[in-house]
This record gives sequence, C-alpha cells and structure tokens, in this order.
Amino acid sequence: METGHSAQNVYLQAGAIGLGTIAIGAFEDEKVLKILDLPGNEKPVYIMPVGKK
Repeated sequence: METGHSAQNVYLQAGAIGLGTIAIGAFEDEKVLKILDLPGNEKPVYIMPVGKK
C-alpha cells in the first residue's frame, strides 16, 4: 500500500467520527526521527495530527 492510500484512509476515518486531520509533509526529518525513535530502516513521510475540527 502506498503512503497516499494510507493517508486517504486516515482522512476518511477521521471524518467518519467527526474529527479532522491534515497531512504535513514538510518537517525536520532528523528531529522527528529522534522523537519517534524509529528503527533505522523506517522514515516518516507524513505527520497527520487528528483532532476536533
């Protein structure tokens, strides 16, 4: 599954339960990697906060 498909599912599910989200694709990669403590073979592509509209 591509990242876009996953993001679309997050948008659809958030909307279905009355929440909102946005895809953020521009962020400081190294800082996010450090915060998330991801394995070396994984990299963030989107950040999608979900919350009240």
